[in-house]
Amino acid sequence: MAGISTAEATFPMSLEKPVTVVVARPAKKERDQEEEEEEVLVIEGIEIKRDEFVKFDVFINDEDEMPASGGGPEKAEFAGSFVNVPHKQRDGGGGMVIKTRLRLGISELLEGLEVGDDDEHVLVKLVPRCDDVHVTITGIKIEIE
Repeated sequence: MAGISTAEATFPMSLEKPVTVVVARPAKKERDQEEEEEEVLVIEGIEIKRDEFVKFDVFINDEDEMPASGGGPEKAEFAGSFVNVPHKQRDGGGGMVIKTRLRLGISELLEGLEVGDDDEHVLVKLVPRCDDVHVTITGIKIEIE
């Protein structure tokens, strides 16, 4: 994919700086089965320390929106945020690592970006909003619900 300066994502990945990942969409036949079904972006295996404040934002863009074609990051749409509010343990269990996931419905967002049925991939950008926090992600995918 010419025009994207992001290397192929390898998982698990550490979210220390903004990361852009090319994510495959479900096969077209799966998306065409019913109008009522929703495409859901799933960020899996988010590992964080329970007692740390963690926040990152998720943006989506059409893979064809390259800066040379007048598109680019400024045309990306905000899909949602992940936030962990610190939980302190009375028994001294601070620093405990928890593993969770984030699920975001993106069908309407893809329509707004004019992502066509023939587009097989989208760009997903994760932007950390806090410093000195350790976040690990084991995978990103799109499912049909």
